[in-house]
Amino acid sequence: MKKLLIKSAIASGVVLSLATITRPATAASFAISIEGAGVQNANLSNLVNAHIDTFDSQTQGYSGTGFEWKDGTTKIGSYSNTLIENADQYGGAGGTGKYFDVDTSRSGNGQKVSTLNLTTPQSYFGLWWSAGDANNVITFLSQGQVVQSLTTADVVSYISKLTNKSSYYSNPNSAFQNQNSGEPYAFINFYDVGGTFDQVQFTNVGGTGFESDNHTVATSYKSITGSVVTQAVPESSSVLGVFAIGFVGAASVMTRRVKKKSVLQLS
Repeated sequence: MKKLLIKSAIASGVVLSLATITRPATAASFAISIEGAGVQNANLSNLVNAHIDTFDSQTQGYSGTGFEWKDGTTKIGSYSNTLIENADQYGGAGGTGKYFDVDTSRSGNGQKVSTLNLTTPQSYFGLWWSAGDANNVITFLSQGQVVQSLTTADVVSYISKLTNKSSYYSNPNSAFQNQNSGEPYAFINFYDVGGTFDQVQFTNVGGTGFESDNHTVATSYKSITGSVVTQAVPESSSVLGVFAIGFVGAASVMTRRVKKKSVLQLS
């Protein structure tokens, strides 16, 4: 009987541990940082196998079918339900070319979500998030499971703590200098420290726009650059923690059973 209880307790601990190991990566595995005021591009020297989409070659306007993201002959991914706009006070890195947008009114199709499906899982994503407002949400998924989500409110909260916070507000490009001064403009880095992601969703939950440019992906990176907004919690720690919980639980069951048996013998 004792051997059976020991096996059962240990099996329970192992099952609990395996359940944790096989679960999708969590939001805690992401490190998020923001580059200095006025920066509109990723730190490419820090990235491995990086690709950038400037959207300048895309046709202006809304497309339900979207378009492919290619770097030469290499397909990086594909966007669906897209809106491309010419540079203005709300977006367009450098003040020229085109930019990516999610806007219910401008699209004319009630557009609320645009999706980037990546051909190969990536560990890094960066974008110049321009004219940010509280309706903007970016979400990362791996095999259909959400692994990270961020709103502009999170970015604004971080910027508000900086000594140079005013430098992030209004369009920094000469063509639209100081326009739209009520909204932040910043390049944001997303590092998936605990794994990879294969899909990015851009959501605008209100009647405004979610403007961005210079979407950048990389299969890996050398270090976390910029000022850290959210620090990642190593995935291994939580896994080891559950292993400990599982086996401590097994030992606890065994101890309780042994003590109970001793008490019965004494009575």
